[in-house]
Amino acid sequence: MVQPPIRINRVRHLIVSVVLLFVVVLGLENTGLDMAFQHLLYRNGAWLVDYSQPVIRLFFYDAPKKLLVLYAILILLALVLSFVIKPLRRFRTRNNLFILLCLLLVPAVVGLGKKETHVHCPYQLQEFGGVVPYVTLFEANKYETPGRCFPAGHASGGFALLLFVMIAATRRQQMAALAGAMALGWAMGGYQMVNGRHFLSHTLTTIVLAWIVILLVHMALFGRRYYSGSNP
Repeated sequence: MVQPPIRINRVRHLIVSVVLLFVVVLGLENTGLDMAFQHLLYRNGAWLVDYSQPVIRLFFYDAPKKLLVLYAILILLALVLSFVIKPLRRFRTRNNLFILLCLLLVPAVVGLGKKETHVHCPYQLQEFGGVVPYVTLFEANKYETPGRCFPAGHASGGFALLLFVMIAATRRQQMAALAGAMALGWAMGGYQMVNGRHFLSHTLTTIVLAWIVILLVHMALFGRRYYSGSNP
């Protein structure tokens, strides 16, 4: 028997996500967990993975990023051409618009955060062979040369695929979308962590931000018709 998808209470998820965002940012930085975890990835003066290693970089950085960009371009072209080519009118759906907006807005919001927070990457810090002393998020704007490492930008494309949780037709598809997006997002984000480009909090923050953006876009496009107060 095909089970219908779990209907997400978007307002509840939005409130919890905002609270969780503050917990992640304040908790991991102020408890020292960020630094402690990063030290596990930095051994004998080197990161576990060399950022310049071409094969690993291809599979975990270049290929996923280019494929996600290509997918967004194809969705955009399908929507634009649907206004001039009759057979493509079937692509002019609210779901496809939702997909396109999420693929564009999640990385854009994360990119804006990287620009405004001024946080440096782990490899740039004195503790890991760099020249910049470690400071918390709210102290990071004191440097003349700001960093651009918070939140995790590369992982944002992978976690943007959480959008499919909201438009899946069945519960099985919903669970597959959740598992796939988390697997890809963590593969992309984890790669950046083991080569010294991001802290754990950077990646966790990107997950929460991605989900917040997805919820807001879904609310804007689909209105109240999706809302179900009796489900999680």
